[in-house]
Amino acid sequence: MLTLPHGRLLLVLGWLLVLATVAGSLMPTIPKVSGLPGDKVLHFLAYFGMTIWFAGLYPLRRLWLIAAAFLVLGGVLEILQGTLTAHREISGYDFLANSAGIAGACLLAVLGLSRWAVRLEAWVTRRAAVNPP
Repeated sequence: MLTLPHGRLLLVLGWLLVLATVAGSLMPTIPKVSGLPGDKVLHFLAYFGMTIWFAGLYPLRRLWLIAAAFLVLGGVLEILQGTLTAHREISGYDFLANSAGIAGACLLAVLGLSRWAVRLEAWVTRRAAVNPP
């Protein structure tokens, strides 16, 4: 992991994102709420968010490992949806949406978004220097 003043907190928040995704994926049913994006958009956003989050916490050379881990997670969760839930099924389209989110995050990470945590820490440090407690 990168050396960040709030790195452990950011890591915990990242794992909470993963746990929320796992819990949401294994819920027996997803409540239908008007105004929320479609199922595939939610898959894309969840895997995009997790991938870009962890890409910001680790060196860019680890991006392939982060992407592979989330691809495996998406595949395992699709299988578990089909075997552990009564009202959900395995969906190749969901897996494709997950994969597209991971790929999009990887592309943006390589283009510079992987430095989000470093930039955030620098901003927090500047703010603390300007506004001491």
